[in-house]
Amino acid sequence: MSFSATERRMRESTFSSYHPLRSAPRVVGETLRIALWKIRESCAGRVQGRGSRRVRRYLTALLLLLTQGGRPIELPGSRHTLLARAGALLVDGRTLSGGEPLIVYPGEGRLRVDQRPLPGRLEVWADARGLLLVNALDLEDYVAAVVASEVPKDWPEAALEAQAVAARTFAVAQKIAQGPAARAHLGSSVLDQVYAGAAHPASGALSAAHATAGEVLTYGAAPIAAYFSASCGGRSETGEDAFNLAAGTTPYLVSEQDDADPGRAWVVRKPLAQISAALRKAGRVLAPVTSVRVSARTGSGRARTLLLDTPSGERSLAAVELRQMLGYEALPSLLFAVSVEGTDAVFRGRGNGHGVGLCQWGARARAVRGESYRQILAHYYPGSEVRRMY
Repeated sequence: MSFSATERRMRESTFSSYHPLRSAPRVVGETLRIALWKIRESCAGRVQGRGSRRVRRYLTALLLLLTQGGRPIELPGSRHTLLARAGALLVDGRTLSGGEPLIVYPGEGRLRVDQRPLPGRLEVWADARGLLLVNALDLEDYVAAVVASEVPKDWPEAALEAQAVAARTFAVAQKIAQGPAARAHLGSSVLDQVYAGAAHPASGALSAAHATAGEVLTYGAAPIAAYFSASCGGRSETGEDAFNLAAGTTPYLVSEQDDADPGRAWVVRKPLAQISAALRKAGRVLAPVTSVRVSARTGSGRARTLLLDTPSGERSLAAVELRQMLGYEALPSLLFAVSVEGTDAVFRGRGNGHGVGLCQWGARARAVRGESYRQILAHYYPGSEVRRMY
C-alpha cells in the first residue's frame, strides 16, 4: 500500500460481538478468510420488466483448478467471468449450484483478482444475495501482507514489528468474534485492516511477521481488540468513547498524551450546502444547515456531539455521524474545532483516524528513538501482555 494510503487510514468499526474469553484459543496453522468483494444482485427497472442486472468481476490465473463439493473442474484459460444470478454461480456461463463454495486453487503461477496477486486459495460463494469472493490464507501470510499494506516499507524495524503483532491480534480476535460458521472473518479495507493482497510482500513486512510469528496481545488470557490508526494527533482516545462501548470493556485502550505523535494540523472547508445535502440524503436533517458547533467533547478533546442550526430549530448530531456522511478522508479525525465563515463550515484539527490504540506515526517516532516493538506495544496497549500462541 502506498504511503498516502497509510495516512488515510481511518477505521471506525467496532467489535460489536467481541467479548473476552476465559482462555486463549489454539491457533496453530490458523486459516483466515478475507472478503475481497461482495456483489448484491439487484433488479433494474422491475416495472419495465428488464430483469436482473448482471454484475461481472474477473478472476485471473495462468491455470485454475476448481472444486465444488469435491468435484474437480478444470479451466485451462487465463481469464474467467464469474456471475451470481438467482442464487446460482455461473463460471464462463456455466451454471453451478449455490449453497456451497467453489474453491479455486492456483495451478502454475499465482492467483490474481482484479490485478492483485494473492497467496492461498479463493472461495467463491453465491446465494440469493449475490456473490462473495473470499481469500483463504495462512495467518502469517496475512500478517505480512497487512504490514506491507498499512505502513511504508522503509519504516524502522520495531515499528513494523509492532504493527505485525497488532494486526495479528486484531485478526485472531475478529475470527473469534465472527464464530466458526463465518464465511469471512474480515474485510480487506480500512473498515478492518488494509489487505491489498501481495503474494510477495516487501522484505521488511515479511521479516516483521517472521520475527513476531505467533505473538498476540492478550488481556486476561484473551486476544485484545487491537485497534490502531494513522495518527492520534497528540492524544489517544479511549475505546469506550470512540466506539460507544460499556465502561471497562477495553481497559487497555486508554486516553493518554503522546509526545511521539503531535499530529500534523489540517484545515477542511466544507460548504454548508454540502453538509445539508449529506444530512438530507441520510435522512437525518431535512432542513438546510446554517451553522455548526461542537456541543460536547470526549475526555480526549474529540468532538462527541454537534449542534446544527436550521430554520426549523437546533438539531443534535453525533460528530462521528457527520464524519461518516462526509467521508472519513474528507474529515480526517474528530479532534477538531469548527467555525462558520461565510457559507462554509471550517474544521481545524489534528490527527488521522479514530486515535484508538497504536498510533502508526507515534510508533515510528518511538522506533526511531530506540524503543523495541514490545515497548511500543506496552505504551499503546497498557496492561496487555504479549504472548506467543504457537
